[in-house]
Amino acid sequence: MHSGTTDLSTFPGLPGGGELVTDGDDLHASDLGNIVDRRPAAILRPRSTADVAVTAAWCARNGVPLRAHGTLHTTGGQALCPSGGVQVDMRSLNLIHAVTDEHADVEAGVLLRDVVWHAWLRGLRMTSGPTGYLQLSTGGVLSVGGISSVPAEGAIIDRVRAVEVVTPTGAVRWCTPQRNGSLFRAVLGGLGRAGIITRARLALTPVPPRARVYDANFSSLQAAVDTARVLVDRDEVDDVLIRWYAPHRDRYQLRFTAYHHPDLPPDDAHLVRGLDLAPQTWDISYWEFAISTDNRYDPFVTAGWNRVHKVWADYFLPDRALDGFLAATMPEITELDLSETSIGLLFPHRRSSFTRPGLRVPDDDVVWLFDVLSDGVGQTDPFWLPDRLRRNQRWRRRAESMGGTLYPIGTDLEPHAHELVLPQPERMAADDPCFR
Repeated sequence: MHSGTTDLSTFPGLPGGGELVTDGDDLHASDLGNIVDRRPAAILRPRSTADVAVTAAWCARNGVPLRAHGTLHTTGGQALCPSGGVQVDMRSLNLIHAVTDEHADVEAGVLLRDVVWHAWLRGLRMTSGPTGYLQLSTGGVLSVGGISSVPAEGAIIDRVRAVEVVTPTGAVRWCTPQRNGSLFRAVLGGLGRAGIITRARLALTPVPPRARVYDANFSSLQAAVDTARVLVDRDEVDDVLIRWYAPHRDRYQLRFTAYHHPDLPPDDAHLVRGLDLAPQTWDISYWEFAISTDNRYDPFVTAGWNRVHKVWADYFLPDRALDGFLAATMPEITELDLSETSIGLLFPHRRSSFTRPGLRVPDDDVVWLFDVLSDGVGQTDPFWLPDRLRRNQRWRRRAESMGGTLYPIGTDLEPHAHELVLPQPERMAADDPCFR
């Protein structure tokens, strides 16, 4: 473990023209949670993969911790480097190399919003579906997994064709399932521990230009869940999610979506046959649908939302355990957990669509991602933060006791909370030459 003051006098030149920040107000790091704060010895803003590679090699030789981050959209310090290390700010690697009919080839700092936009211009979408919020870096999303509202496509990492990786020793490797396959599997969902993703090729697929959105409100979360189960089992709609937030804490909205061409709209009556619901519907472009969460949160970000404390709870639950988990957990949610900016979410997914070992997902035909994304906007209770952290510890243990797993973007400060499928990249590096 590194300790003491880091001597940067032997740090090499950066062949790509990147910048190494070693003093000033920028020399600190916190993520969206604003709970964990670190002060690295330096922050690298690379302009090329070569900048990252020479930095990784120098850090490995000198025993200096190294960590990369994108937009820092985690809440428990997952992407932060230990104090005294080198933090790599990947947002400066933001070149889109190509968008073809089959994939988008982008650097790790490219935002998903830009990937979705450039794919949309070609009549395409990310095969996986994008995350709900698009102001996220490609590399950061691939390091945690990335979850969309498309039940049939698994995580975003399940639809990655290739990644360029800088290994812990500074080597640069292109990886696919067949080439350097063990490194490919280790970095996708690996929280940056097995290497730094610097470039990726994301699979694309054609998408109709229109999206019909269906919103159905329920007074019972169980009723919304049961209806979502039917929709997922039928496999006739493209997106399914459930959400709830203040001031309607006891109203649960089931949203599902059908992509379509203007001359061939969905058959509404067929999609909801046998279901006791009369959803509100409207047609928008696929692009408008994809950026709807961004549009909701952009005013909050402008008002300072990024700077308040956030405590996020994020767990995968097997379908067989979901009802019991919700019965125990939902009565514990109060007005301190939800607000206009704090939301609850449920995403159903077919388990068979998850293929990458780096993202630990329960074993069942359907798995659910449960999210309660609490923030401190307007909170004056001095115990709000410690109480929410204790809440997360309680909920995580409950989820794990029911066969659930942690989705590693949330706020869990226990040392072993973010245990990985491949938790020791150093040992893997000793055994597999592709890590060196």
